[in-house]
Amino acid sequence: MKRYLASLVIAVPASLLSTSVMSAAGIVEAQPYLPGQTPSGVQPGSSSNDALVMLLDQFREMRAELETLRGLVEEQTYELNNMKRESLDRYTDLDSRLTSMSSAAPASGPAASVQSGVVAPVSAISQPVSAASVNAAAPVVAPVPAPVSAQDAIAATSPAVPVTAAPVTTPAVQPTVLTEQQQYQLALDSLLQEEQYQRAVSEFDQYLTQYPNGRFVTNAYYWKGQAYVNLAMMEEARVAFETIVTQYPDGRKVDDAMYSLGTVYDKLGNVERAQQLLRQVQSRFPNTSAANLADIYLRSMN
Repeated sequence: MKRYLASLVIAVPASLLSTSVMSAAGIVEAQPYLPGQTPSGVQPGSSSNDALVMLLDQFREMRAELETLRGLVEEQTYELNNMKRESLDRYTDLDSRLTSMSSAAPASGPAASVQSGVVAPVSAISQPVSAASVNAAAPVVAPVPAPVSAQDAIAATSPAVPVTAAPVTTPAVQPTVLTEQQQYQLALDSLLQEEQYQRAVSEFDQYLTQYPNGRFVTNAYYWKGQAYVNLAMMEEARVAFETIVTQYPDGRKVDDAMYSLGTVYDKLGNVERAQQLLRQVQSRFPNTSAANLADIYLRSMN
């Protein structure tokens, strides 16, 4: 019993000593957080909205870069065919010009012979020479005219055959007609590389007029709408994007056109229509860049 009491007396100061040492060393036990509390050092209302806005800006920049890269991919896809067709067009044009020049040269042959001093055989010149034989065969003797030289004969017959210098005609050079691919590429370069938005709109209109059922019709309408957006002509951009959504619902640019149409409606003040189109992009084209951009844009609108 005495031993037990002695050990108890020794154990109690040891426990008290360990507790004092731990408090002196600054060791603090972790306290559980109650609902609604925030950790010390973290202030409520953090900058999550700022991060979302920054993320939206980054996605917009990536969207613009993606559009530029798509245009470059389209250019590189058809670059080899363009070079082949241009070489063939140049060869054909050169061959047609040489053929026209060679066919135009014989047509100016008589005029060229007169200008160079070479006298072509004329039936009127040979008539005075045969007049002697006619007079010899005639029963009535007529006075013999004086000998006529060749130069006098030419001078006598010149009023009847006026010799004028024929105008030198050169074959008219036909304007080069661009193929469908060349016309589309020309408009795309004006938009993406040269940033000539108004000229790009005119060139896309020319393409759509010449090739209304061409391979790049939906692309032409889409990039035409982007050119209008850069020109701050939102109503014209709306018409271009609306054409793709309504007339070409199965085109390969319909998801991008629907997203761009939603943003244009938002800028025009029709928020309800804009939200409707952006939600359609999310439902019809999930897991695409257009759907991701539509989600971010809807968050920024709210």
